[in-house]
Amino acid sequence: MNTFDDDTQLRDGLYRIGATAPVPLADPAEDVRRGRRRVRRARLVATVGTVMAVGIIGIAGVALQPGIADRATDPAGSPAATSTSSVRRAESVAQALPSAFDLAINVMFERDGALAGVPDVVMRPLRATTDETITAWTAKAEQIDAGGDQELADVLARIQRSLDGMATTRSDIRDTTRTQVAAAAYGTLADDLFSLARLVPSVGDAEIDAQIEALGAIRPAFRSLGEERAIMMEALTKRQYSQTTGMSAEPISEGDLAALASAEATWRRSLADFYTATSERQRETLDRITFNTATDGAIGVPAHRAVNQILSTGSLDRVTLTPDAYTGSYTELIRGLQKLFVAAASEIIDDLAALDR
Repeated sequence: MNTFDDDTQLRDGLYRIGATAPVPLADPAEDVRRGRRRVRRARLVATVGTVMAVGIIGIAGVALQPGIADRATDPAGSPAATSTSSVRRAESVAQALPSAFDLAINVMFERDGALAGVPDVVMRPLRATTDETITAWTAKAEQIDAGGDQELADVLARIQRSLDGMATTRSDIRDTTRTQVAAAAYGTLADDLFSLARLVPSVGDAEIDAQIEALGAIRPAFRSLGEERAIMMEALTKRQYSQTTGMSAEPISEGDLAALASAEATWRRSLADFYTATSERQRETLDRITFNTATDGAIGVPAHRAVNQILSTGSLDRVTLTPDAYTGSYTELIRGLQKLFVAAASEIIDDLAALDR
């Protein structure tokens, strides 16, 4: 594992910026170890329970946020053993996840490009890519079996309404009086698409259910990354402007520091939740993406190391990244996570298909 200085590592799990910031997880690596023990225990209990015909409900590899943990089970009640109907319902949702993740991330990039005021020559291919993934998503969404699951049906209906209003959203984001409304519309669409990951019904197979549970960490992970990006870009852009004009740099406000620390705590927790419950293959991929710092909040990624440098010192003093360099590193991380989560969903699809044979 890579080693960084004390400030980047946030030793003892405390941000040294005073009382404005909440305390994150004390030790993400220990949380990973605990999660792995929980996965092993859950799988053992599930195996014994199936042999003894005991109904084991909600096989979970990690302690997710309450909403995610509660909703990961089949709304009709998780089976003690796999059944054809539960597997096929899970398959119908899981098969739509790769296109859902692709669309969500492309929507995020389109929104960010519009908010940054990039020229239309750049926006056109971004919108074209989004449109391509809308087509792919729509084809998959038509095959989803909601099976009386009202929450899933509601999410699918909201996604469709958002897509139906995409032309208006694209127009509004160029209107200075409607920019924030349009940005929120993009965000809601992406959030709903990510939320599908936690709506895959469990199937009664401990290993597959743990991997399904892991996907529930995707939504809070991307939400926290978006919050961090907004704060970081504003701070870095202001510093660059002050350096250009010779003015004194404006310090980061206590409110922004607190919000950054809160987002970072969510990011670390979500990353650990995914890491502990996903397959070994996906853990290895995540290690590569984060330069072997997945259990330390991905501080090996330059953009994320900068976040932790700010939280360690309460200022930009140690951060050397420019806004463009930060954006490049952030984009590389997001694209890496996109491929990772699509691969994780595809692995679940293959496992479910094997159960359905």
